[in-house]
Amino acid sequence: MMMTSSNLTTKDFRKAFWRTFSMGASWEYSKQLGVGYAYAMTPLLKKIFEKKPEKLKESMERNTEFFNVSNFCSSTIMGITASMEEKYAENDNFDPTTISNIKASLMGPLSAIGDSLMMSTWRIICTSIAAAFALKGYFLGPVIFILAYNIPCTLIRWYGMKYGYTMGVGFFEKLNSSAALEKLSYYSSILGMLVIGAMTSSYVIMNTKISFGKAGSKLSLQKDVFDQILPGLLPLIATFLMYKLLKKGVSVGWIILGTFVLGIVCCYFKILVP
Repeated sequence: MMMTSSNLTTKDFRKAFWRTFSMGASWEYSKQLGVGYAYAMTPLLKKIFEKKPEKLKESMERNTEFFNVSNFCSSTIMGITASMEEKYAENDNFDPTTISNIKASLMGPLSAIGDSLMMSTWRIICTSIAAAFALKGYFLGPVIFILAYNIPCTLIRWYGMKYGYTMGVGFFEKLNSSAALEKLSYYSSILGMLVIGAMTSSYVIMNTKISFGKAGSKLSLQKDVFDQILPGLLPLIATFLMYKLLKKGVSVGWIILGTFVLGIVCCYFKILVP
């Protein structure tokens, strides 16, 4: 079945679709996902420039340019690129630099959507649901996460490529002009932060056994002081401390190592308990 072109078929797009999953395997500093992007585009470009080897070579070089976007959003740009490469194959007067410019202009907006909506929001929601099952000992925890997170991402890969190709650049230009992408990214970020904040009180567990006084009249620092001021006060302080260290530029590796050491020491001396 043809998607909308007299040349490219669903089979060609399916080949490119499967290649998007390995796009990140060739990540490197100078072009980041550029080589992987060209690899995923190869089935489409070979079909488009089947009888024009010189243009195929030029197109392959062009599609290895610097490229970086949320991986599952890359197929949308691939669809748009394919439609523009077809125009270039049919019309020698078509300026191919437009293709590179469109790719560059879409990397930012689509990365904003991918990172804020899926990576920072939906992934956290899936993780919190799965973790709740896992903490209870249910094997469904990891299964729920794998399905809940990867099924939407896979659908975005396929239909993003399909609609990116059929609609071309007009749809995204319209969204950019209406600031819809910016609003979606902004509100998704807010939702993501709310979810992360809720997870702090649920999954960061920290209590102290320190108490004062004699038997029968002991004052528990945890129950009689901290919990009376604000339940979950210690996890909240720990979270803000981590945030403060990150803001000061402390390496994540050092923070993790310091947390391990401090946790072991505090548990050994019974200052903190799970």
